[in-house]
Amino acid sequence: MTDAVYPTEPTLEAAAWWTRGKAAIIDALIFFAALIAPMVLTTIGFVVAWDENRDDFDFTAASVLMVILGLGLAAAVVVWGGWLFGYRQGITGLTPGKRRLRIHLVDADTDKVPGGAKGVGRWLVPLLIGFVQGFGTVIQLIDILWPLWDSKNQRLIDKVLKTRVVVGQPSDGTDDGPAPPVSPIS
Repeated sequence: MTDAVYPTEPTLEAAAWWTRGKAAIIDALIFFAALIAPMVLTTIGFVVAWDENRDDFDFTAASVLMVILGLGLAAAVVVWGGWLFGYRQGITGLTPGKRRLRIHLVDADTDKVPGGAKGVGRWLVPLLIGFVQGFGTVIQLIDILWPLWDSKNQRLIDKVLKTRVVVGQPSDGTDDGPAPPVSPIS
């Protein structure tokens, strides 16, 4: 007999850059589709308030209501996006795009789902960096293209948070997320 140690699980294959890109496009389409209604409401509110004779805005109660409702819905969509593409990706390893293309996010050390905090960080940090005009956009572009020449196919944010995107479904075999919490009310 030999004392060789054999891995119990095969190592997970890193997802290709094109596959990750297609998943990101699907996710972006979902996010921006959800932003259409708030953008339309806000735009209508400003168009209704515009007074061509004075070249100025003349807000009425209806136009103010439309603008506030549109901005409120936009804020709700951003929070929903953070939950779906950040927190939920961290606890399930999946986004709608990743589920469709059969790839998922794992912790680089354990090959298990990384957790909600890492998911939110992975979604939020590049978004915040992108707000820095010029320099932030260059950093985002480098981050997106980094897997093309990285031996582990990781983005920079993956390296910072010690995550990676791999082929296949999460190891627990589910893609429906965690079980709902038990109600404290009997």
